[in-house]
Amino acid sequence: MTTVTKSRLADLGELMLPGAGIGAAAGLFAGIITMIAGLGWGLALVNVIALAVPMALFGGGYTILCARGVVPVGVFAPAALYWLIAYPVSRLVQEGSASVYLTGGPGLSTDVVSFALYNALLAPGLAFGFIWLHERVAPLWLLRIRDHNPLAAGLAEAYLAYASRAYQQKVREDARKKARRAKRAHA
Repeated sequence: MTTVTKSRLADLGELMLPGAGIGAAAGLFAGIITMIAGLGWGLALVNVIALAVPMALFGGGYTILCARGVVPVGVFAPAALYWLIAYPVSRLVQEGSASVYLTGGPGLSTDVVSFALYNALLAPGLAFGFIWLHERVAPLWLLRIRDHNPLAAGLAEAYLAYASRAYQQKVREDARKKARRAKRAHA
């Protein structure tokens, strides 16, 4: 029983890696921006950790939702809704951590609702970039681990089916364009 549980947790952790990596990269980006703004190494490190950890957890969670079929692969709206919650929560964690570092105590913005709504407005753009990266990173990883990870195998199949549909759509579109050009040439 313990072996089965450990195996499932290991499979889940392995499955989460692409989404978690993309989320953690957002934290690294926050640290770089902090350094470019000249705010110091300490605050940059706090921003990296405080944004990377929640974004990595949410990013990994997104991959799990895709594997469970809750979020369809390649569909924007569910991902945008997911990040509409996840991104403001992550930013609140970062903001609170920066406040602890700078003032020694927790202190969020005086208008937390406006802060969360502002970050929710940014979330669809983040969701678009996240999906774009996830579609390029996750399938490569899933194909590597699908032989020993059943969750990865299912998600890899979903990505392969999605890629096949996208390719077929492109072939049909190219054929239509070619037919239109041929029709114009004969007219």
